[in-house]
Amino acid sequence: MKDVKQGSFYTDLTKNFKQIKEARALSVAEDTEIAYKRKIEDLCREYNTMLRNRKDLMLDMYPAAVTSTSVVPADFKPEAFLEKDLAIGIEARELKIKLEIMVERYEARFGQYPDMDSVNAILSNETELEEE
Repeated sequence: MKDVKQGSFYTDLTKNFKQIKEARALSVAEDTEIAYKRKIEDLCREYNTMLRNRKDLMLDMYPAAVTSTSVVPADFKPEAFLEKDLAIGIEARELKIKLEIMVERYEARFGQYPDMDSVNAILSNETELEEE
């Protein structure tokens, strides 16, 4: 069985449920840790997808050719653009909040999160796409 970090989750599980066998406790702790890691990875992926969507929002304004289906200045709807941009900004903030909480809870239960570089890049805005 994989070496599970001996964080508070495993300790609490074995302390509060004396009748649980150690192997079962390790299995439950491992499955739970994997679920937390996957959620953090999913939030990072969602955030990066959201950034691509924001960049695509800007790219959609610039027709690549005369036959392009992109928006031309006469067809541009400022309010619709604003609402999409706002929605992406709100989604970004919500994803960052969820990510902060999930990493905090992971670390409280299992110890240091192993891939903090990717998390910190998101939380510190290093992955933000600059608007030109």
